[in-house]
Amino acid sequence: MKIGDIVTRKIYGEDMQFCIIGFYTNQSSGERVAILALLDPSLIVEASVQELAPISARHLFAMTTSLFVH
Repeated sequence: MKIGDIVTRKIYGEDMQFCIIGFYTNQSSGERVAILALLDPSLIVEASVQELAPISARHLFAMTTSLFVH
């Protein structure tokens, strides 16, 4: 698998779709872990490429990790 791949995972018994946006290695177990973004069909939109602004993966992870890392 690679960044950009669309994958499924069971959440609460339902298959949900995600996009792989990165990987890291768990320091305690050595396991390779994928960082996923939920693809919710009700939230999919389209936009002109000119309207888009790039964001670094570091900034994206900084916005999300405080919510999920214990």
